[in-house]
Amino acid sequence: MTKTKIEDEITPSVYINPLTDFGFKKLFMNNDLLIAFLNDVIGTNIKDINYQTTEGLGEYKDERTIVFDILCTTETEEYFIVEMQLGRQTYFRDRILFYASHAIRKQAPKKKYWNYELKAVYVVSILDFVTFTEETAKNEIIERVYLYREKAGTRYSNKLNLVFIELPKFDKAVTALTNNTETWLYLLKHTFELNSCPPEITGKVFKRFLEMAELKHLTTTEMETYERSLKRNYYLRDMANCERMEGRMEGEKKGRMEGRLDGQKQIAVRLLQRKMPIEDVVSLTELTKEQVQELLK
Repeated sequence: MTKTKIEDEITPSVYINPLTDFGFKKLFMNNDLLIAFLNDVIGTNIKDINYQTTEGLGEYKDERTIVFDILCTTETEEYFIVEMQLGRQTYFRDRILFYASHAIRKQAPKKKYWNYELKAVYVVSILDFVTFTEETAKNEIIERVYLYREKAGTRYSNKLNLVFIELPKFDKAVTALTNNTETWLYLLKHTFELNSCPPEITGKVFKRFLEMAELKHLTTTEMETYERSLKRNYYLRDMANCERMEGRMEGEKKGRMEGRLDGQKQIAVRLLQRKMPIEDVVSLTELTKEQVQELLK
């Protein structure tokens, strides 16, 4: 019997893929792992967390509901929303602002005096695509976004913290890892490909991460849920490949058109230098009259 893609992917694997809905929540709904991840990667100093319901309801019954991947509060009552996003989304940055606003508004007590003092809100987005494409950001794997005063260049507030982790920008081999942050990024990207814990990965928390990720520990029900997560990953991956291919084809088409236009303009310049009438240049090059006249300036 011919194996399906999902069976082909699971059979040789030792570990679950952390970049699936199931794998991500299976691993990071563990207090110790999530605290270590946030402290190492974000630079926080969290001692304890309490997981909250991941479904955020609006104040009114007809308001849109929000479903977070992970929502928790710390011992100092700070809010952490942790999202894992595989497929590119046009308004993803707006979505993250919307999520943050929910955690901010949620802090307002009902029917009670309140002086508007907020607890900090962090939205941590783990992305399997690149959202910051500027030349200055090409090597920035972890991008932090805050509220700043334009003229003073100082922080307006430390209560809104957006952190974007762009995994495609991370390309270090396991032998080149130098700190805990890099180890976390490596495990997020490559756990699924490993057959055992690499000797270069020595920390207790990382060994615990890989132990929890072992497929052999999954129940039958968990395995079925995991397989559904993998199918969703394949769908998102195929969609991303199609988008990249369409973008590449559009870029090539645009490049050919621009190249052809440049060639036509070069011919037009030479013809104009020979005093050929504009109407004849238009006819020979297929440029518009306006384009040819522009070349005379």
